[in-house]
Amino acid sequence: MMQTLFRTFLFCCFFVSLTATAAPNLLLSNTTDPATSAAGQAVNAAYDYKDSLDRDTPRGTLKGFLEAVYEQDYTKAAKYLDLRYMPKGMSASNGEEYARKLHAIIERNLWINLQDIDDSPAGDLDDLLPDYRESFGNITVKNAEVSLLLQQVPSKKLGKIWKISNATVALVPSLYEELGYSPLTEWFIQNVPDGYIFKLSLWEIVFLFTCLFASFAVVTPVCLITAWLVRKTDIKMKEDLAGLIAKPLLFFTALGLDHLLLSSATLTANARAFLNNGYLLFGTSLWLGWSAIGLFQYIIRERLINNGNKQGAAMVRPFLTFIRIILLIFAVLSWMEYQGFNATALLAGMGVGGVALALASKQTLENFIGTMMLYSAAPVKVGNLCNFGGIRGTVEEIGLRCTRIRTIDRTVIHVPNAKLSEMEIENISMREKIRFKSDIRLDYGTSTTQLKQIIEEIKLLLENHDKVDKKPLRVTFRGFGAHGLEINVFAYIGTKSLPVYQVAAQEIHLGIMEIVEKQGSRIVPATFDAQLLS
Repeated sequence: MMQTLFRTFLFCCFFVSLTATAAPNLLLSNTTDPATSAAGQAVNAAYDYKDSLDRDTPRGTLKGFLEAVYEQDYTKAAKYLDLRYMPKGMSASNGEEYARKLHAIIERNLWINLQDIDDSPAGDLDDLLPDYRESFGNITVKNAEVSLLLQQVPSKKLGKIWKISNATVALVPSLYEELGYSPLTEWFIQNVPDGYIFKLSLWEIVFLFTCLFASFAVVTPVCLITAWLVRKTDIKMKEDLAGLIAKPLLFFTALGLDHLLLSSATLTANARAFLNNGYLLFGTSLWLGWSAIGLFQYIIRERLINNGNKQGAAMVRPFLTFIRIILLIFAVLSWMEYQGFNATALLAGMGVGGVALALASKQTLENFIGTMMLYSAAPVKVGNLCNFGGIRGTVEEIGLRCTRIRTIDRTVIHVPNAKLSEMEIENISMREKIRFKSDIRLDYGTSTTQLKQIIEEIKLLLENHDKVDKKPLRVTFRGFGAHGLEINVFAYIGTKSLPVYQVAAQEIHLGIMEIVEKQGSRIVPATFDAQLLS
């Protein structure tokens, strides 16, 4: 059950990691707080773009450029670049190439929130830049910061429009050489069809899956062969160890190799955000840690059993299950803190919900407390034969919630620990010897001499039996019963084993019958036909 729930949790992490890739791209154009959003809507509603490409304002220009390159219409995107006065070696005829490379630079190194870009024809007059210029981002190259700029240029129809500055365009070749894509990435860009899924380029998706497939192709044979070799050994835990190698360790190693490959690759900011979210690696790490604790549990349990400590072996599973839960909670909170959530505030909120949860899980808490009492007081241990109320059986396992009991009929009963801790428990296995008690009835035709001789010989029989304790040992004439002369036999058989006791009791009963027959008397039942005595 726990493995099923854990695998379901990993699947959810995988699904979230896929769908989360769309979220960073939304930041490119739409992410903002409510107040900024309302202000931006007000500005957009008030200003009516006159230019067919919306280049009236800095925001309109940048928005139009990003939309064009997103649609991979680099001819249109080039119209947003100021290609005048290009330096030597650059030409306005290569505007499409400059637009594509600038797009790659932005994708790999910059997050742009369009709501932060001014949407008035005059631009932001308080940004400490000349009135005709507007910055839309800064990137670092060789420890130096480079500003990406928009600037106003002359327009025959509108007088002035905004374009990406020719100073910025002039830097595109050198910036692309430092910050652009590697030859391998360029190959994927050129050979994979254009398009987007969840606003992630198709070539990026193919590249990511290619690296993932390559990682699994390398790691899978190694792990499977290692698991096969482990199964060929004679160690007791070979199946558990082989399972850990062939499943969680395989996935963890493959994902680690995949991250190592992708860390040296040139990817967009969106793809890097997908890799850095840690969903898959976090889930696989939990799976590996969970399985490793299970293997550790097996090793400790076997060692304790081999040392004869069955009670300690029984405590291993619930204790390590508790440790697993604590580590899982700690890992989830740490990961949430890494993702930017306030784990402290979350814990504070959980404190209120914890009260409601405690009330709802009252029975579970009672069982847990009952488990602690059973382990601390130790009235029963694994392997003990006990009477639990009207149930007799052998304790097989003391879990966190309930205790498993195997009855004499070989059926299994699970008793909640809260209920078990309140029961009157007779621990049969804790007795050091077993009582032998028998009442013998002789018919009234038995003489006094015969009675005395029978008592002495029965006592001598018990004293000479190697399984009977010498003290206490009593064979006495109880008196005149309703059905005969009553002799009481009381002694202890010096064994804990019920089969050994049964053999010894049989030998004593047969010996008593021989003594009675030899003395000429007879044993009568508790109820009988009175004519038998006539």
